[in-house]
Parts: sequence; structure tokens; C-alpha cells
Amino acid sequence: MKNSNKKVAIMGAGVSGLACAIELEKHGIFPDIFETNKHVGSRGFNHTLGWINLMYRPVKDPMLHLEKEYGIHLRAMEEIRRVNFYTANTSATLTGKLGYIHMAGPDERGIVPQLKSYVKSPIHYNAIVNFRELAKEYDHLVVATGTPEISKLLGLWKTDIAGYVRGGTVKGNFDPYTVGMWMNTDYCQSGYGYFVPWNDRKGSLILNMLEITNHAAGRLFDNFLKDINWDVEFEDYHETPHSIGHVKRHQIDNIYLVGLAGGFLDPLFAFGSIECLESGVAAARSIALGEDFTKLVHLWLRRNQQLLMMRRYVDKFKNEDFDRAFEIVKTPGFRSLVTKTDINIIYILSKLTNTFVGHKVDKVLW
Repeated sequence: MKNSNKKVAIMGAGVSGLACAIELEKHGIFPDIFETNKHVGSRGFNHTLGWINLMYRPVKDPMLHLEKEYGIHLRAMEEIRRVNFYTANTSATLTGKLGYIHMAGPDERGIVPQLKSYVKSPIHYNAIVNFRELAKEYDHLVVATGTPEISKLLGLWKTDIAGYVRGGTVKGNFDPYTVGMWMNTDYCQSGYGYFVPWNDRKGSLILNMLEITNHAAGRLFDNFLKDINWDVEFEDYHETPHSIGHVKRHQIDNIYLVGLAGGFLDPLFAFGSIECLESGVAAARSIALGEDFTKLVHLWLRRNQQLLMMRRYVDKFKNEDFDRAFEIVKTPGFRSLVTKTDINIIYILSKLTNTFVGHKVDKVLW
């Protein structure tokens, strides 16, 4: 079948869905995009997030990678030039060209609205559709809903992390190039808190927690604010459950599972913008060119397996373990590895984890 005759539906106008549409259009396919909300990015709240280069290796610079490989140029809010780490009893700092600050949510500066500017295909807003009916009507269906519900209905989903996110937008005086990160089991459990600035007057202050109710999350968030004791004013608050997992298969019949629905968020820090975007592109190339979807995303599948091993290890950490871990961050050798080399530190750490404590870590992959 000629590409121009292929009927493709995409459920979800988020990062992976729009990336899929952009790539399909390059091959003469103009999909129908179905978005539940009234405009792109509206399911989420405006908040800043950090693209830390270290987490995407062997990709050296994710922004340059997207432009070179896919012709997608995204505008970051700022560069990340400094990351301050805090544990219960110590702190550490990394400096250099460490990554980028991006906006997530419906704000026009956000990643999703920027991706939308590339798309010519129709986006059907306020669309309540059934994936089984779309799979019958279209030659291919790409599920990019940003949730695992359809993957669960297909019997393909396994939850690795039942997370809960609480935070808000704060006003104060900030360095617009500096990100903060907290690891303290008194309020983070084995999750983490973070601050990413919007500019020198505003930023996002977030706490990521695991396996907790919304009431308990509120108590831990209060403890977090009391501990850091920042002089800030909250402009708004937001909270949401946030499950991360993986799937047995990413393609079943004519259905592709991409983005969070395909398990492309990393299970250690819940980063996922690049992985979700590339999963959408991979689905498009599989549809248009007949390429093997799994091979196209193999890098991220393998990386997430490595990070899941590390997550299971970190789940057992106490405060003194986080203290010891970040003493390593202070060493000149570690700083040089991060800022002056392209070495895949995630791969090395996962191998060390598997070698020395793998027998103590629960194996949860299918």
C-alpha cells in the first residue's frame, strides 16, 4: 500500500503523538490525531523540568540530537549550568554545561506546543474515542495517551513504580541556571524532590514520592518545605498519581504503544521526554517504512532495564546510603566523568549494581 493511502489514527496530542505525526508527514502520511482535551498540553499543569545530559547517554546533547536526527528544533528556557544535591547530612554540586530547562504543560513555551507548530495534520480536540473501534477503522493506530490504561486493557502493562507527585509554582529570588535536587527518606522515601527555575523570579518545586496516598503525600510535602526552609510564595499547587511501568510488547496487530503507554519513562527519575519523542518517531517509521519498531527503540528499552535495576537497589536506601552516594559526586573524578567525557555512566553503574548486589535486588522484568 502506498503511504498516501495509509489511514493512521493517533490517540493523544502529547510529545510522542505529535512526534509520530511529524515523522509520518515526512513520508506523505497525514494522520488523524484525537486529543481528549480542548488544546494540547491541557491535561498537565505548567511546570519546568530538566533535561540532564547524563541521563541520555550515549546521546551527548539531546537538543542537538533531535535537530540532527529528526529536524526538530526545540527552544529551551535556559541551560542548566549548576545542580545542587542535598541529602539528610551532606550536599554536593556539579557545574558545567549539564543540560537544559524546558517547560511542560499548555504554556506556549512548552515542549508540546512547540511540537504542534510542526504538525499539519488535523487534531480533533475534545475527542472521546474508543481504541478498539479506531483499530478497526484505520490501518494503524498509535496509542500515545500518556497513561497506561489501554496497555492494561490489552494485558500488556506491568507497573514498576506507583508514584505520586505533589508540588507547585513558587515565587522568589533564584539563579535561573541552577537546579536543586533533594534525597531524604524522611520525606522523599526513595524518591526525590527538585526545583527547576522558570526564570530568576519563579520556578517549580516538586516532590516525587512512591506508593503513598494523597493525604500522606500532603504530610510529606509539608515536611519537605519545613526541612528546606525556603523563603518562597506559592502561586499554585498541583498533585497527581504517576505510575511508571513497562509492557510485554509495543505492537499488537495494528496497534502501537508509545510514550508512557509503551513504558518509555525511565524508572529511576521518571525522565522521559526524549524517549517518548523517539518512540513516536519509531512508530511512524515502522508504519511508513516497515522498519522494526523494537530495534528502533532498543537503546531506550535497554537503558530503562538498567535504570530499573538501579531503582530496585535505591528503593532499599536509607539516609546514610544517600549521604555516601553523594560523597562520590564531590570527587574530582566523578565530576570529570560527567562534564568532560561522553562515558555512559548509567550503563557502568547498572553493571556494577547487577554484579555486586544483583542477587539482593528483586527481578521484575518480564
